Amino acid sequence: MPPLLPLLLILLALSGCAREEASAAMDLAPSGKTASFLAYEHSLALETGEQQLASVVAAAQAACREAAEESCTLLESHVRSGRSASASLKFRARPEGIRKIVAVLAGQAQVTDQSTTAEDLEAPIADTARKLAMLKEYRARLETLGSRASHDVDALIKVNRELAEVQSQLEALEGKHAQLRQRVETEILRVRISTDAHGAFWKPIGLALSDFGRNLSQGASFAITSIAFLIPWLFLLILLGWGARWLWRRRKGAGSGGAATG
Repeated sequence: MPPLLPLLLILLALSGCAREEASAAMDLAPSGKTASFLAYEHSLALETGEQQLASVVAAAQAACREAAEESCTLLESHVRSGRSASASLKFRARPEGIRKIVAVLAGQAQVTDQSTTAEDLEAPIADTARKLAMLKEYRARLETLGSRASHDVDALIKVNRELAEVQSQLEALEGKHAQLRQRVETEILRVRISTDAHGAFWKPIGLALSDFGRNLSQGASFAITSIAFLIPWLFLLILLGWGARWLWRRRKGAGSGGAATG
């Protein structure tokens, strides 16, 4: 087989991919407008007592574990203890699992804010599906060319190199397509739990008293630093005042001498 023939066949395969793109993409992209392409993300803000914060977090995590059939996954968890204790959680689950977690949290703490946003992923999903269909068709044609060029070493090397590149692109696109499908099949829930509004009456006073020594030392250090900055300016102001007074006396003396001569 002439060495250039496999390359010509590859070019023909590329042109054939463009014509068959629409029909091949139908196997991957969801058909019809009944399928949902919206990726939902929910935000939930809660307030609870400082002593109850750990139990609320534990209840949310337990609710996610119980929603294993809804593919619930804890993506992030951050708990801040001490002063102004708070917590933040991030879950991913199917809609029914998200509703279960929200119901559990609403029974554990006071809901102060709740919102939902949605992102339409129809275009990205359709785009990746089309590209996957094209690459798979291209790979099939390359494999056919490779079997025909078994006796042409140069052509076979070029075809195998192209096959490796196509396979790498396919794996990357399949991963992206799976992530997009996961976003529309599951939902995200972000939870923020605060304890600021549930402190005892004397707690702010106690915190202020506990900070008295530190605030006093900081105030004293600021005052000393301010004095250090003011001392050079004070000397400069004294020199300027002395110079202005000297000039005023000199002018006054010159004016008195001229009047006496006249």
